[in-house]
Amino acid sequence: MSFNKNNPNPMGKIMGYLKQLSTEMGGSEQTRRGQGDEERLYRARGQKYARVPSRPTLSASTTCTSLATSCGSQGTLAPNYAAIPENVSTESSSEDEQDSFEKTRRHFQQLRQISLGNEFKYKMEMEIKSAKEENLRNSVPFVKQLSTDSNKVKTDYTINGDSQPYSAPTTQRLFLWTQIFAALAVSMGSMIVGFSSGYTSPALTSMNATLVFGKEENSWIGGIMPLAALVGGILGGPLIEVIGRKLTIIGTSIPFFIGWMLIANANGVAMVLTGRAFCGLSVGIGSLAFPVYLGETIQPEVRGSLGLLPTALGNTGILLAFFAGMKLEWRELAFLGGALAIPFFLLMIITPETPRWYVTKRRAEDARKALQWLRGKNVNIEKEMRELTRSQAESDLVRGNQFKQLFTKKYVPAVLISLGLMFFQQLSGINAVIFYASNIFESAGSTIDPKLSSVIIGIVNFMSTFIATVLIDRLGRKILLYISSVSMIVTLVTLGSYYYLQNVGVDVTAYGWLPLACLIIYVLGFSIGFGPIPWLMLGEILPSKIRGTAASLATGFNWTCTFIVTKTFPNIIVAIYMHGTVWLFSVICLIGLFFVIFFVPETRGKSLEEIEKKLTGGSRRTRNINSNKQMQNGC
Repeated sequence: MSFNKNNPNPMGKIMGYLKQLSTEMGGSEQTRRGQGDEERLYRARGQKYARVPSRPTLSASTTCTSLATSCGSQGTLAPNYAAIPENVSTESSSEDEQDSFEKTRRHFQQLRQISLGNEFKYKMEMEIKSAKEENLRNSVPFVKQLSTDSNKVKTDYTINGDSQPYSAPTTQRLFLWTQIFAALAVSMGSMIVGFSSGYTSPALTSMNATLVFGKEENSWIGGIMPLAALVGGILGGPLIEVIGRKLTIIGTSIPFFIGWMLIANANGVAMVLTGRAFCGLSVGIGSLAFPVYLGETIQPEVRGSLGLLPTALGNTGILLAFFAGMKLEWRELAFLGGALAIPFFLLMIITPETPRWYVTKRRAEDARKALQWLRGKNVNIEKEMRELTRSQAESDLVRGNQFKQLFTKKYVPAVLISLGLMFFQQLSGINAVIFYASNIFESAGSTIDPKLSSVIIGIVNFMSTFIATVLIDRLGRKILLYISSVSMIVTLVTLGSYYYLQNVGVDVTAYGWLPLACLIIYVLGFSIGFGPIPWLMLGEILPSKIRGTAASLATGFNWTCTFIVTKTFPNIIVAIYMHGTVWLFSVICLIGLFFVIFFVPETRGKSLEEIEKKLTGGSRRTRNINSNKQMQNGC
């Protein structure tokens, strides 16, 4: 190796050494980086230079700052090297040559480490940028993040003093707001359902003053609506499968409007009953279609909260009927009910059909568009689309009559759980309390005005649903059902004891507040558990293959129980008195508690596909079907 002895610039000497070393070593930069320093020197220079110092030290006259500056990362070149002594002799000794090369090797190694450090930092910055973009595309739902961020320790992702890459909520609110809009649009129909249920309590008094009604006709005004809802529930199943969830829900606004107009312009009992029947038909169809629509459009993380919006607005409708009934007569109250159908119709026109229904009809492109609208235009929906198509493909493997399939070994657990929840919901006596609230307080001899008591019950019913909305995705479905059952059992036993003491002649005037207190706790307990959760789980636990038929069966069964309770409630009181009726409801609630403990699954945070796998056997069942088909084909 020759040296330029006459070059007075020490930096020029070093750079000359580096250039010559790079040239003699040969090969690409990537290849050279892949080899060790000693191996490269051995191959290029021989055994003489094989053992070089492995520690990257610098000379006393060289600093890290000057080396970093020489790499160009901080600005202009400003070296601070001491002068390298020159030899006058024309030939360099081997010791001088080795010493100069070792110093050059150290400089080269340090420069290479600095270069690799800058490259590593650049790669880290690019990875952070890529992670930010990926996080925006596949982010967790905004509501769940808001509910948990306050309890989490914020992780510091700062690198070399840079700003935090996750300094703001990463969820795109657009897809959440579209789901909220869809839930609110559907829930407007539930508000009309609630208004229809609460209408009889304030309207019967003023209606009896205008039209001549007997006790039997009064009971039919309350009972005709759930009876018509039974018919609507039976019709709703085929409708949501044939014309779709959206069109079925939009169609319910028409009978609602016609029914309320008939009641508002009624001049006799027949028109009132006909109007109630029209409203009941829409109530039955809507009660089936609303939870199915929400279960198929809302993501699992917020399905519990948004899935309770129909119940919340349904209780708002009951409260609205109670409040408006204090000022309006029955005709004016009916006109108000008809007006509610107009915004419901307009909002539902904007919302899309469910992607799952499109998939069942082999309309993949429409399903993609609907899912993109619900999740947001910048959200990646490919994974969810694959899950939808896979789940539908498994369902399509099962052929045959859908009604017969309801009671096959694969689907019967989900069907029986739905029917059981509906049974215990209605046999708890809630609709008897709502329909005949004023009469209950009058018979109790309460010191509080019956109409005011009804309004208080409506307010509690309204507020408790929002409590359930907050708790359902935190505590889960089963915990709320436990709380609901226990609170209803305790209050019904206490209220029954009050009525029993009153019936045997004990003076209970000092405890005139007790009926209202018991019913407040009773309604509160019902509204956070057995009120909304059976309808919510109707859209969760029923498999997609039988969802329409099974939901129709469950809804029809629910309204059958409602009709039995509301129609026979006055007759049961005559037979076993008020205390016996209330105690009967408490025994049914106790049985419902054991039903929830042993048979009802927890569905919090699970996708519809996961729930279906758990209840039906999932992919293992599909494999068995495929193997059976192959055996049949082989035979």
